[in-house]
Amino acid sequence: MTINNFTPFDPLKAKSLADTEVAAIAQKREIRNILGSYVGWYDPFCELIQNSLDAVEERVKIETNTYEPTIWITVDIQDNSLSVTDNGIGLDEKKFTQFLCPDISFKSGKTRGHKGVGATYLAYGFNFIQVATKYHDFEAVGKMENSRNWLDDVSPASNPHMKPDNKEAKDLNFNSIDRGVSIYVKFDKTTHPKDLKWIISDKAEQWLKILSVKTGLGAIIPNTDINVKITVIDRNGNKTEVEKQGIEYYWIKSAVPKSVSIQEIILKQNELYQKKGIHFDLPSRYKNLDAFYQHWSADEILGLESSKQIKLDEDEKELLNKHKPSVYIAYVYSLKVWEAIHTELGVRAGVKILYGGVQIAANNMPQGELIQIPLNRNIGRQNQIHCVIHFNNCSADLGRKGFQSEIAEFAKELAKKLSDGPLMKIKFTLRANTGASPNLSREQEVDNWKEEMVQYESQNPLELINPNFFLPSSKISITSKPTREQDVIALFNQLIAGGVIRGIKIMSTNERLTYDGLYRIAIEEPKAHHLYNATTNPLGIEKSILDNFTLPFITKPKVLEYKYSLDGLIEDIEGGVKNSNDIGLVVVWETGEEFRNNYKITSYLDSDNLTLREYHGLTHGITNINTDQREMELVVLSELIDYLNDSETTIEAQRDKYED
Repeated sequence: MTINNFTPFDPLKAKSLADTEVAAIAQKREIRNILGSYVGWYDPFCELIQNSLDAVEERVKIETNTYEPTIWITVDIQDNSLSVTDNGIGLDEKKFTQFLCPDISFKSGKTRGHKGVGATYLAYGFNFIQVATKYHDFEAVGKMENSRNWLDDVSPASNPHMKPDNKEAKDLNFNSIDRGVSIYVKFDKTTHPKDLKWIISDKAEQWLKILSVKTGLGAIIPNTDINVKITVIDRNGNKTEVEKQGIEYYWIKSAVPKSVSIQEIILKQNELYQKKGIHFDLPSRYKNLDAFYQHWSADEILGLESSKQIKLDEDEKELLNKHKPSVYIAYVYSLKVWEAIHTELGVRAGVKILYGGVQIAANNMPQGELIQIPLNRNIGRQNQIHCVIHFNNCSADLGRKGFQSEIAEFAKELAKKLSDGPLMKIKFTLRANTGASPNLSREQEVDNWKEEMVQYESQNPLELINPNFFLPSSKISITSKPTREQDVIALFNQLIAGGVIRGIKIMSTNERLTYDGLYRIAIEEPKAHHLYNATTNPLGIEKSILDNFTLPFITKPKVLEYKYSLDGLIEDIEGGVKNSNDIGLVVVWETGEEFRNNYKITSYLDSDNLTLREYHGLTHGITNINTDQREMELVVLSELIDYLNDSETTIEAQRDKYED
């Protein structure tokens, strides 16, 4: 047998030389692979808009100063369609007949799109597409139909064809341009997205902001030359329009009124320090912020490393020098900021446009979905921090699946290091996240409830004193661990009645208002009943604290909350149902884990923290990590019982659980 006895061949011509059936199968497989890489709801918007941006920017390079680059975007919810028109470079006849073919691109690597798959996605991902072009020596309007259905048909009659469309361009703006392209895409139940009504947003101003986060309209490096005109037609045919000169990402500072850059805060701190020394107070403009933010260049990131504000390894420094990323990061005081933004955008519940996480960008546009910041401590911050990292000399993988793993991992690590470094030093400027907004009517309602119960208490006193209670068994009568809130209430009240907890008097439970009940702190003679003793009174307070009280010491009514798990209260606070400033004491069976998002718990069961217990029976205190303000006192019943049964083991467990 003779070795290497064959004619040289070009592997790239294999498909064209294969028989018709084999070639058709190969083509379909290739197109399916392309469509499989486009999984985002906004992908058709991204592709059409980036093509138009590239086209107008290309024309800017060759036209005189009289040229005004313009893009028209029409989101027709009633028609369930999208059209994007530009007065850019246009398609000549050759490009018009070739640009929909897989892997054919007429763009350079410096444009937003250059891989040659986006147009194929538009042509075969939908069942109706119209393409209209004007070039100086060529003009055409063509349409392709049923391409998406053809892809799923195992035995189609023939391939879809781009055919002349005798009707005019769907977007009438095309008639007014001297040169450019207009593309119209129709959605249906087989496409993604299926229905534009799904997102709910139906105003042009809302769509401008959405597209300035999700598409090339959100230019990381602003371009003030391009004019954008957006028309939205809602499901009832009502039309809204908005026009904006320039394209730029929808930064947090634009969405959140009370926000300041980190650089501004540091400059003001330094200025005041020079004038007043360490005893200075920031002006109101720099306190109680809804958000702070900062832009850093790659060189400035290296500067943070040099000043030991963050630590980068050699691989990370190499990536910084190779891709020269610019970084934008913003820290909002509460998830309520995102909720307010989404309410303004009119999107359906659960849709996240601006939110916590890392948004990777390349080719001057955001690409892919948000990636969670992998924080190890106070992990709730990962939803409060929005980071945009724009890489140079870098592109997303085929379609919009994402970036190379080393780029994604570096982005996450860099966001994490900035979050744990420079951002944590400035977080004291954020406003406290107390839950429900300050509200005079709510506060008055709570005050009226307190006054009503004070009067009721004086008119209907209840006392039961008997030296034989809890004897002779010295045990509580509840025989099983709580499984719901009612069990927590019963156990807590029995601990008070049995003298295990001695600093609290229950005034009222409540079913009418937002909160569960009222109590008073009560420190009465004999003083020894409240004095800490590791063996006989382990829930007492230290003598130095007790000596500050003139007995009897009885406070005004305070608000009491019961929950099986602290998670339930955290959810109420973050949802705006309850306000932590109203609440004095929280009684729970367990803490859960949600508190770690915005709070730190200090254990008073740890003898090192005994001086922080202000009255008998408290087991823990909860502090807002954004403001360092102690907000509520806790009685965690499961940990209290563990402590009374085995204090040494419990103290070690407390340190492991709550200490950083």
